[in-house]
Amino acid sequence: MAADPHVPESIGRILFGRRDIFSGVDEITRDNIIDEVNSALVYHMQNVLEEDYLYWYRRGLQPILSRTKERNTIVLNKVVENHAAEITDFKNGYLLQEDATYRARKDSVSNKVAKLNEYLYRSGKHIADNVLADWFHMVGKAALYIESNDDPDVPVKTYPLDPRSAFVVYSLRPGKKPLYAVNMVIGADKVNIDVYTKTEVYRLAGASKSAEASTRQSYEAIATELLDVESNPLGEIPIIEYRYNSVNMGCFESVVYLLDAINNVQSNRIDGVEQFIQSIAVAVNCQFEDDVTADKIRKAGMIALRSVGENKADFRILSEELDQQQTQTLVDYLYDQVLYICGLPTTTKGGGSTSDTGAAVLLRDGWQQCETRAQQTEKLYRNSQREFL
Repeated sequence: MAADPHVPESIGRILFGRRDIFSGVDEITRDNIIDEVNSALVYHMQNVLEEDYLYWYRRGLQPILSRTKERNTIVLNKVVENHAAEITDFKNGYLLQEDATYRARKDSVSNKVAKLNEYLYRSGKHIADNVLADWFHMVGKAALYIESNDDPDVPVKTYPLDPRSAFVVYSLRPGKKPLYAVNMVIGADKVNIDVYTKTEVYRLAGASKSAEASTRQSYEAIATELLDVESNPLGEIPIIEYRYNSVNMGCFESVVYLLDAINNVQSNRIDGVEQFIQSIAVAVNCQFEDDVTADKIRKAGMIALRSVGENKADFRILSEELDQQQTQTLVDYLYDQVLYICGLPTTTKGGGSTSDTGAAVLLRDGWQQCETRAQQTEKLYRNSQREFL
C-alpha cells in the first residue's frame, strides 16, 4: 500500500483512533458512484497515514531511530524496546487461544452447525481470524473478504484484507448499516477500485500520487472513471470490518508516547554507560610534545607528563556515572503504566510466595482487567462474525 518506510521523527498528529466513514445517500448508482467514492477516500487516506505509522511502529520503526544530540554526538545510541510488538502478540494470543467455532443454540440445527464448522475449517477461516485479530489489534480495524467457491467441499472462501486498502462506508440512517465497501490496488500512478453494494459490483479506474505527510510517505488516490458494472452474486456486501474497540484504536496506540519515553530513557542510559567508559580527559599544568594529540592519547591509553615550572602536572578523567537504580525505577514505572493502560498483566508486581488468595493474585497482577478487556473485544468480534454468517 505505502512506499518504502522512512524513519519517523513524529507522526505530526495526535492518534485518536481511526475514523468511521459515513454517507448520506440512500443508494449507490452509476450517477453518484465516483463522487461517493472520492468523498470517502478523503477520510480513508487520513486513516491510512495513521494505520501505516502504527504498522511500522509495531515492526520496530519508531521515532527513537531519528534521535539526535546537541553535544557529544559521537556517543549516540538508538535503542528500540519493542513493547508494541509485545502488546500486540499478547493480545492476539489471549483473544484467540483456540480456533473460533460456532455452537448450535438448538439441537435441531446442531448437525448443520457442525457442517458449517467443517466448511470454514477447510476454507482456512481460522487462519483468516488470526490475521484479522493481528490487524485490528495493531491499527484498530481489520477487513474480511468473502466469496463463493465452486468446490462443494469448500463452498466459501475468506480472505483477510489490508485495512489500508479496504474499508466500509456506512449509512447515516438509524442503525448505520453498511452502504458499500471498497477494495483498492494502488500503484505508482494508477489505482484500481472495486466497489461492492448488495446488488452490484462497480469497477473503477483512478489515479494516485505520492504524498508526504510529516515524515511518512503515503499515497493519495482518486477515482476518475467507471469501467464496468456487474451484478453481485452474493446479494450481500462481501467485505466486513472488524474492530478492536468502539473508537477503532490499536491496542498500543494510547501508550505510544510512553513507549517513546521508554526508548528515550534506555537510549540515554546506554549513552551514560558509554560516556562513562569514554570519559573526557582533563590535563592540568601539562606540556605536551608537538606531535601528541588527543587521538594519540586515547589510542595509547596512557601518557607521560612533564610539569610546567613550579606547577604540578595533573592528568585525570572527568566522569560522572549515571544513577542506574533511579533510572531503573523510572523505566519500571513507565512500563507498569503501559501495562495498566493496555490491560496487560504486570510482570513486576508478582514474585515470591504470598498469602494472597487466587482471586487476589489475579486482581493484583492485572489478569482480571486483562480478561475484562478481552471480553469487550470479543463482543465486537462476535458482532462482525454474525454479519459474516
